[in-house]
Amino acid sequence: MSLRSLSSVRVRAAIGVGVLVVLVFAFRGGAARTVQGGQGDVARGEYLANSVAMCVQCHSPRDARGNILAGEKFTGAPIPVRGPEWAGQWAYRAPAIAGLHGFTDDQIVMLLTEGHLGDRPAPSRPMPPFRMNKQDAEAIVAYLRTR
Repeated sequence: MSLRSLSSVRVRAAIGVGVLVVLVFAFRGGAARTVQGGQGDVARGEYLANSVAMCVQCHSPRDARGNILAGEKFTGAPIPVRGPEWAGQWAYRAPAIAGLHGFTDDQIVMLLTEGHLGDRPAPSRPMPPFRMNKQDAEAIVAYLRTR
């Protein structure tokens, strides 16, 4: 195995471990802020989308140095890494999720709590099949609707 392919395998493994850590520690049904009237907490949604679920990492374009373009967060972007051979279908572009145009709140809550969109096909990897609690999913929806 060449040094380059070994490095590529390490990067893919690190991404996989990172996603696993997020899933295990962040979405195991922990307490969330109280949600009133079925509407999510925008500030909590901002925190979750940017710092926990890391939606911003795939759904935002980057500059030539790999830095996320702050003014274009969540507007869709090429996936920054190629999928591993064993991964099967792998998305090469993350869609725009700012405003969540074309989706109902219920569809996105279902995606984030059950890992699918009901009658629509599930997103391709590297999008994880999240299992968030409903309050966290509603908070992310509330935040993304403000973008």
